[in-house]
Amino acid sequence: MGDYKAKLPEYKSLKGISERMLAEHLKLYNGYVAKSNEIVDKLASGTVDLSKSAATYSEFRALKLEQTFNGNGMYLHQFYFENLSDNGGQAEGEVKKEIEKNFGSFEKWKDEFVATGMAGRGWAVLGLNLEDGKLYNLLYDAHNIGGFVTLVPILVLDVFEHAYFIDYGTNRKDYINAYLNLINWSVVRKRLEKAKKMYSIWTS
Repeated sequence: MGDYKAKLPEYKSLKGISERMLAEHLKLYNGYVAKSNEIVDKLASGTVDLSKSAATYSEFRALKLEQTFNGNGMYLHQFYFENLSDNGGQAEGEVKKEIEKNFGSFEKWKDEFVATGMAGRGWAVLGLNLEDGKLYNLLYDAHNIGGFVTLVPILVLDVFEHAYFIDYGTNRKDYINAYLNLINWSVVRKRLEKAKKMYSIWTS
């Protein structure tokens, strides 16, 4: 049985993200959680005829595709809400050093991250690649289209229109700039520490 549960943030609004915008966004997140559970239950029900599985169309194919779409939609939204805070502050310590090492400077990283957010149709993700231990800014055009399969997300930005249209209309750039002031670098630091441990295990 599907037992996914939404991990809802404690905040109701943020500087630059209204209460209404956040409430509507959380509805979508809850929807991905519900559909992920529904798909898991359907796959476990024994009612899907695996013998009819086909690449052109089959019920099994549709379920497996939507499992990744809804599952990634669930996790990416979870990571997005977790890495936001009104007390975002500035990157420092190990996170800043790793960003500078991989991108040349913090400003170069920020410029590329913003550009990734402007170029992507769904998500911009800063993550650590388990194959080489390097940080990358990667875009996702949909929840299950984009990125490296070996990427561990450490910072997630939602750039689907639903993330900003109520507050910013078509002005995605202003939304991204507001987002940059809301990054919870403490969360990013903890994710980076875990990702580096994973890299050590992956390459051992």
